[in-house]
Amino acid sequence: MIIRSFMAAVAVIAIPIAVVGAQPQQPRKSEHSTKKVCDVAQPTGSRLGGIRRCRTAAEREEHKAEARQVVDRIQMMKPTLCPPNC
Repeated sequence: MIIRSFMAAVAVIAIPIAVVGAQPQQPRKSEHSTKKVCDVAQPTGSRLGGIRRCRTAAEREEHKAEARQVVDRIQMMKPTLCPPNC
């Protein structure tokens, strides 16, 4: 009975290890795309410490594109007719 329990425990431990070792490794992403770069943003008019942001290069590009889209959308919403006092 003890031997069966021991063999069952060994099987429970050994099978997942063998399965993980048998899986093909996925290709690594380049280090440049996974490397995080941190910068400190100082709020305008504040003497207190800034906000530290750490992002990967892809995240930085995505944030930059989103910010550009917001600016473009706001600029397109401007009224086209000038009021009499402008």
